[in-house]
Amino acid sequence: MARVAYFFSTLPTLSETLAISQVRATRSLGLDCLWLANRRPRPGEFHPDDQDLAETTFYLTPVKPLLYARALGWASRRFPRGFRQAWRLAFTLREEAEAQILRHLAHLAGAAVLARYCQQQQVAHIHVHYAFGAAEVALFLHALTGIPYSLSIHGSDVLLANPFLEAKLAGARFVISNCHYHLQHLLRRFPSLANQRFFVVPGGVDLQRGLWASSTPPAPAGPLRLLLVGRLTPVKAIDLLLEACARLHNLQLPFLCRIVGEGPEKHRLQQLIQRLGLGERVQLLGALFQDEVARLYDWSQVLVLSSRSEGTPMTIIEAMAKARPVVAPRFTAIPEMVEDGQTGLLFEPGSVTDLAAKLARLASDPELRVKLGTAARQQAAAKFDLWANARAFLTILAREVPALSRLQCSEEPHACGHKVSPFSHYALSR
Repeated sequence: MARVAYFFSTLPTLSETLAISQVRATRSLGLDCLWLANRRPRPGEFHPDDQDLAETTFYLTPVKPLLYARALGWASRRFPRGFRQAWRLAFTLREEAEAQILRHLAHLAGAAVLARYCQQQQVAHIHVHYAFGAAEVALFLHALTGIPYSLSIHGSDVLLANPFLEAKLAGARFVISNCHYHLQHLLRRFPSLANQRFFVVPGGVDLQRGLWASSTPPAPAGPLRLLLVGRLTPVKAIDLLLEACARLHNLQLPFLCRIVGEGPEKHRLQQLIQRLGLGERVQLLGALFQDEVARLYDWSQVLVLSSRSEGTPMTIIEAMAKARPVVAPRFTAIPEMVEDGQTGLLFEPGSVTDLAAKLARLASDPELRVKLGTAARQQAAAKFDLWANARAFLTILAREVPALSRLQCSEEPHACGHKVSPFSHYALSR
C-alpha cells in the first residue's frame, strides 16, 4: 500500500500548531502517513501533547557521518542515473550569490538517507510543509529517486528571503497555499511558474471539539479588553499597539491589554510601557501553551495585530473561532481573512492614528464588538474548519498523485455530515 510522508524542517514545534493539526486530521481521516523532519526539536520547543510526534518522526539530525556515507554509496548503486542527476543539480543550482555547493551536497546526503528509509516504508509521495530546508532536501530526493513531492506554503517561506525558492516550487508536483495572495505574489515574482498546479486550501482549527469548539461573543460590559499573540520581534511592531493604547489612555477610554509571546524586543517594550504610563493597563505575559492562549481569547473582547508584515496569521483564525473581532493592518492576505466592517476592522499599515481610531471605535461601541464577533465565528465555520479543509487536501492528493488514486476518507463521528469546503485549482481561476 502506497504511503505519504509529511516532511518538516523541524517537528514538532510550538509555532506549527496549524500544520500539525492539519496532518493529524488527515491521518484521522484515513491517510496512511509518516512523519519526517530535518531537525529534532529541543526540550521545551514543543507542547507535551505532541510528544508522540517527537517519538515517531524520522529525523535527519544529528548527522551520523558513517550512516550518511553509506547511504550515499547505496544511492549511487541503487539509483545510478538519478545519482548523477542529483550530483549535477548540486553543482548547477545557483542564484546570484555563491553556488552554495557544500549546502547542496549536504542536502544530497540527506536525500540519500531518506531514499533508503522511504523505500523501506513504501513511501510513494512526500508532502513538505514550508518551502525551507526540507523542501530543498525533497528537491534532491526527487532528482535522486523520482519520488514526487508537493508543497504547502504558509507565508514566511514565500514572502521573506528564501534561497532557491523558484526551483523548489517548480520541482513540486503541485503547491497548496492557504490564501490567494501568496499565489498572486509568486506568479508576479516568478513568471516561469505560470503552468505550475496551484491550489488554495485555507488553514483551520477543530470547531467540533476541543479548545475551539465553544464560543460566545464578547461581553459588552467593562473596559475594552485587547489581546495580541505573537513573537516580541520588530516585525510584529508591538510598539505601534502600545502607542495606540497611549492614545486611548489620553482619551480616557478604559481598556486592558495583554500581550502573549517572548522575543528580543521584550526589554525595550517593557521600558516603553513604563514610559507611556501604561503599567497598570498593559501586561507582557511571555510565551504560553495553546490551552492557556485559548483561555485568553475567552477573556478578551478584541484581537489586535500591529505587524509590519504577515502571511496568514493563525491568531486570526483562532480569534474568529472564539467569536472575537480582529483589528489588523490592511495588507497581504489579511483582507482575505478579515472582512473590514463585517468580522473586524482593518487599519492603514504602520499608522498609529488609524489603529487608535479603530480601537476607540470598538471601545465606544460594545454592540459593534458583539456584532463583529458573531460574524467572525460564522466566517470561521465557513472557511476555517479543520475537518472540511483536511478533506479538501485529501481530495487534491488523490487527484494529483496516481499512486494514491484509491485514497478515501474515513468518517469520524464528530465530523459526519460536514461538507468538503471549496478549493480551487488556481491556474484555472486567476
